Amino acid sequence: MKQEVAFFLAVTFFFSSFFYYFIANTEDNGWYAFGLMWCPGLASIITNIIFRQNLRQFGWGAGNIKLLLASYFYPLIELFIVYGLIWTLDFGDFAGFGSNFMTQLALFPMILMALEGTFFAARSALGEEIGWRGYLVPRLLAEYSPNTVSLFVGVVWSIWHFPIMITGNYGVETPILYQLVCFTFMLVGSSFVYTWFRIKSGSVWTAVLLHSSGNLFIFHVFEDLTIKSGHTAYFAGETGLLFALWGALLIFTFIKYGWDWPTTLCRTITGKLRQFRAQID
Repeated sequence: MKQEVAFFLAVTFFFSSFFYYFIANTEDNGWYAFGLMWCPGLASIITNIIFRQNLRQFGWGAGNIKLLLASYFYPLIELFIVYGLIWTLDFGDFAGFGSNFMTQLALFPMILMALEGTFFAARSALGEEIGWRGYLVPRLLAEYSPNTVSLFVGVVWSIWHFPIMITGNYGVETPILYQLVCFTFMLVGSSFVYTWFRIKSGSVWTAVLLHSSGNLFIFHVFEDLTIKSGHTAYFAGETGLLFALWGALLIFTFIKYGWDWPTTLCRTITGKLRQFRAQID
């Protein structure tokens, strides 16, 4: 299995290296970014053809519909929490819903535009997620714990982004080391969430929706809703401190409360409240 995973990673980074170069050396690099995001997916397909002779274990089925819906709306909840803190703590001001092309619309047109945006975001996200959550996560789960898998995949996922960040193509002006550290905490924390949905749903489409929804709403909605000051970049966005702290909280929560942590955490909170009430009585 280690040889197979090493082959997948080698092919992924080999294919990606061409797109790293073109992204770093061209101004209009949208199609190169699209190609880069499909490198993990293409590498996983090649790996499976060579080592396993089938593509059945990728999780092509829809799985649980409730989890599909939850995977789409989870990034929105996350973004409201993190950006709500950014606006409240004055790291950046709330610009108002009229400042964004999507949120200024009436409800029905806004929903249609969100669906259209999700479709276009999913075309790229699917390439990544076939590789990371379609192939790599379930392959590693055959031999390792979910915590170990989430940490490993999260670190690999982060490092895979590093070349375009180092060459300045992530659009952030904070020090590069600061970006890399914050981004890694954010993405490793996200990796735990993605793995949870992948395990619970058995479907790669939950990861695709998580990825598509997250990219759509952070880059095309919440960034517009935030008025940036001189220090906003240090706290907002995927390379900011608030998302790094959110990622660290996710890592701690999964490791502390296990992979049924929503239930476990509720039991813990309920137990603490009962103890508190008993002491008062």
